[in-house]
Amino acid sequence: YKAEHPDSTRVNYAENTLSVGFLGVHVIAPVLSDIGSSDLAYALLLQDQMPSWLYSVKNGATTIWERWNSYSKEDGFGYVGMNSFNHYAYGAIAEWMYKYMAGISYDPEKPGFKHILLQPTFDEQKRITVVQAEYNSVYGVIKSGWRIDGDSIYYKVTIPANTTATLYLQTGKDTGKDVAEINAGVSYIGKQEEKTVYEMDSGSYEFKVKL
Repeated sequence: YKAEHPDSTRVNYAENTLSVGFLGVHVIAPVLSDIGSSDLAYALLLQDQMPSWLYSVKNGATTIWERWNSYSKEDGFGYVGMNSFNHYAYGAIAEWMYKYMAGISYDPEKPGFKHILLQPTFDEQKRITVVQAEYNSVYGVIKSGWRIDGDSIYYKVTIPANTTATLYLQTGKDTGKDVAEINAGVSYIGKQEEKTVYEMDSGSYEFKVKL
């Protein structure tokens, strides 16, 4: 890359590291998932080279820092004028983890999680094989989680009483109808690209799909 872009500062950093700050960090992973590049969002999440979320963890972080390099074992502490060790901005990745990785999201047409949108995004490269998340809404606890076992994915979800949900489940080319038929309270709606869409009443459900 140096020969092609000799003036770019990015040539000094590893591939799949971040080049955004406070204004871009909260949108980069959601946008990648929205355009079908969740594999790259996972690669960014799991990178531990500078600058990345796990770089700070590798250097001892137990909270979110204000700078990607607030501290490093090699260089010590960063500039003290802007070096908080408890600063949420870069922690915005948690929104993607809830909304896309686990798949729990609200419906803007029915606020307050009266109607829930579920869009779990599996790590098809199996870097992460187990995810479990809960959100304590005003109607009760929403649970969404999945695990990869071999070439199968098991997705479990709990929808609180007096609410409904729409599930967008990654099923590839499978119709998903057989999954819907064995779950009372689940209605098969149809296909949307590589996802199968279901409408669901309150209750707990489990789905099995192939990678």
